Amino acid sequence: MRPPRIPKYPPPEVVESPRIARLALDGPSAAPAFWDEVAVRGTPLIEPRDGEPDHRTVTFLWRGDAATTAVVLLANKLTDPSVWDASTLERLLGTDVWHRSFRLRADWRATYQLAPEAGQGDGAIVAGPPSRWGAASARAVPDPYNSRRFPSRYGDAPHSVVELPHAPQQPWCAQRPGVPRGTVTRHRVASTILDNERDVWLYTPPGAHASARPADALVLLDGEDWATRLPAATILDNLLADGLIAPTVAIMPSTRDNATRWRELACHPPFVAFVADELLPWAATRHPLTGDPARTTLAGRSLGALTALFAALERPGRFGRVLAQSASLWWPSETDLDAGAGALTEAYRNASAVPARFHLEVGLQEWALLARHRHLRDVLQLKGNMVSYVEYHGGHDAICWQGGLADGLIALSMSGEPDTERVAPARQ
Repeated sequence: MRPPRIPKYPPPEVVESPRIARLALDGPSAAPAFWDEVAVRGTPLIEPRDGEPDHRTVTFLWRGDAATTAVVLLANKLTDPSVWDASTLERLLGTDVWHRSFRLRADWRATYQLAPEAGQGDGAIVAGPPSRWGAASARAVPDPYNSRRFPSRYGDAPHSVVELPHAPQQPWCAQRPGVPRGTVTRHRVASTILDNERDVWLYTPPGAHASARPADALVLLDGEDWATRLPAATILDNLLADGLIAPTVAIMPSTRDNATRWRELACHPPFVAFVADELLPWAATRHPLTGDPARTTLAGRSLGALTALFAALERPGRFGRVLAQSASLWWPSETDLDAGAGALTEAYRNASAVPARFHLEVGLQEWALLARHRHLRDVLQLKGNMVSYVEYHGGHDAICWQGGLADGLIALSMSGEPDTERVAPARQ
């Protein structure tokens, strides 16, 4: 079984918006009324496509001024500096309307920002696309006509959210009245193995779900995300209330800083030892916690997902459930995604069967990861592992991962053979 080759970044399909075409026919004098309409309707504009009920025309907009010379659209895994023309909005002649329209499947969900450029004095204007993209990212802002916001991982400008009408529901991500809430506490935990310390958030289930047996264990890597901008506690509260998971303690260790994250979450055996031999025992001193690997889940996204997969291989019999979202299966390659990548999948292929069940999910727009996830799924299934597998229509995006966490926990909690493989068809 050969590892898959990685395609180039696929350009999005740019199309014409019927509404923008009508505005062009109406002439520049119609632009103020158009913006009044947009203020009520919101953005992006979402229009049906004749004969294509599973697709929509999605139009991103920016209202420019006399100084605006360009507008860059930074939409997660839809736009990219390698597809620069499709990633910049065009101005409707004689108006302040900047626009770009795409044909997208009606189950798409994503976050995005917009970055207007102004004046020839800005060095980013004359730079090549990679430098220009970086400059645009630094000054990008949410869409002013879109009221839905999603917080940034790094605390800078928030992102806007777009969800097309057939996007999978995320029913467990919002607080519901009457649902008992667990408790989240913040701690400082030192590691002898790693010779450092970090913040760790601990979720304990509400008293209404107290049980005579020790709670299931869930380790959520990148804990600073799950404890703050992503609603892990709310998800667990709702899943417990619906009887979809057993009472669970979630241990959410932070990654300290970006340099530490790149070191510790890149198949780093000392970090796995920290989780297994220090973090889980520490949590067990604060709440009755299972030591049963079949009730212990290690979950992560991106590099954290890579680490979760590595940990099950590194410490077989300790982590019986692995929830991997958009795992960085390009590792250890740092340049060419074909050269040297896929080492972890090959390690699984060459190793004895790992006593764990897996939930894998990946976005259809994650061009560098999609084929590698399919390859890993096939390898795990050939080794006899129970694997639930989901492909969603989106990118490398936390707005998708929050719903995927709930789906994965439900799938891993099922008894018997999972019946949750959901592969979105690659319709054109």
